[in-house]
Amino acid sequence: MSSPLEVLHLDEHLVVVNKPSGLSVHRGERSEEGEEFLLQRLKAQIDRYLYPVHRLDRGTSGLLSFALSKKSAAALQASLQADTAIKEYLCLVRGSTAANFSSDRPLTSEEGQKQPALSHFEKLGEFYRCSLLRVRIETGRRHQIRRHLQHEAHHIIGDSSYGKGRINKWFRDKHALPRMFLHAERLSLAHPATGESCTWRAPLPEDLRRFLLALPEVDAGLVAGL
Repeated sequence: MSSPLEVLHLDEHLVVVNKPSGLSVHRGERSEEGEEFLLQRLKAQIDRYLYPVHRLDRGTSGLLSFALSKKSAAALQASLQADTAIKEYLCLVRGSTAANFSSDRPLTSEEGQKQPALSHFEKLGEFYRCSLLRVRIETGRRHQIRRHLQHEAHHIIGDSSYGKGRINKWFRDKHALPRMFLHAERLSLAHPATGESCTWRAPLPEDLRRFLLALPEVDAGLVAGL
């Protein structure tokens, strides 16, 4: 039996959960027979119909929101796309990055259309030929952070689609890398019903924390604050 999902907020309009890595949000073309989905588990757990307007990749952990009515879904989508919304992630990438940098490289959709995309990156620390970054995205394109970092030649450690297979294997074999190092740590938005400003945070998961602390040269104080 699966363990309950961590629900950080639940009211009549909105639910926010801390998604575990390795769990797809809903069924897709590449889904396997018998595979479990977050949508199914959460619906059963809170006994409510869910309207997915916010998504995270299967390998990404962290904050994910769902609306609980059709009206709230439209309002939540607007809140997520508003200039006041804050969506921040933590990731570990290869190489030494600038202290602060941005990418506005357009990204091609699954339908082949170019879409504007904007990501901002802040370096929190550097060790073992890697940079630990906090990322704020202003758009929500498919695999946006992963694709922008690939273009910058600072691939996310553990990213099997856009990263470097040789480097990922080395970190798995030598340092027990558990999975892709990408985590949605902060979500701020206007509540879809009240308009109230809401903020949720999800600390760095224990598997990624253990991995970081085992690396040479890592700043344990920095990791403790994540």
